[in-house]
Amino acid sequence: MFTICGQASFKETDPHPSAIEYLLGILGGDLLSGFSIQASRHSILIYALEATVAGRLNNPLVHLGVIGEQGHAGLEAISGTVYVSADAEEIELQRAWEETLLRSPLVKTLERAVTLSLALQQIP
Repeated sequence: MFTICGQASFKETDPHPSAIEYLLGILGGDLLSGFSIQASRHSILIYALEATVAGRLNNPLVHLGVIGEQGHAGLEAISGTVYVSADAEEIELQRAWEETLLRSPLVKTLERAVTLSLALQQIP
């Protein structure tokens, strides 16, 4: 069971994540876990791994119940970047990243519903 502050929140701080924040966080966790598995399969030594994920609602005012607003309350787009410091060439990391995206149940589900923009960035 997850304690949530609501479906979506527009406050600066909340005592708990919203349902949308959990969804985005779970996608980030899926990408990190999946990339770790693929990197291991490619014998890539990872020193550090971090993800940022953000989402954009189609029309937040529909969610808030503003009369006359058009569109829908759902996510329109999700973007994310996985940052990796690893002992590998960029081409090796990209191969592992592509396999991560191909094998991710969440990526394959969400790409049917929203515009997904997911990237891997190597850091020193």
